[in-house]
Amino acid sequence: MAVDREQLLDAILTADPQPGDLVYVERRGHSYGWHGGGECPPGAADTWIYYCWQHTVGDRETAREMLDDLLAEMESMIGSGADRCRWPLDEPWPRTH
Repeated sequence: MAVDREQLLDAILTADPQPGDLVYVERRGHSYGWHGGGECPPGAADTWIYYCWQHTVGDRETAREMLDDLLAEMESMIGSGADRCRWPLDEPWPRTH
């Protein structure tokens, strides 16, 4: 089901993923979709990300911050949005700024 960002947040809050749950989030055009349990719907998404849920969603503002960060990471993978500070593969981790 294709939804906007606000509807995506509502859907995730309603589902209430638990720590350790695998979540798939995708963007197709200006719409988003998500699935739990590692499902991946057919067809090519513009960009997508799997995320292993780390904590309970909690209140709406905390969930919004977490979702905004997850979507920013996803968008950065196709060159949209801000640079997420990717490091060259030949430099050791942890890298300091």
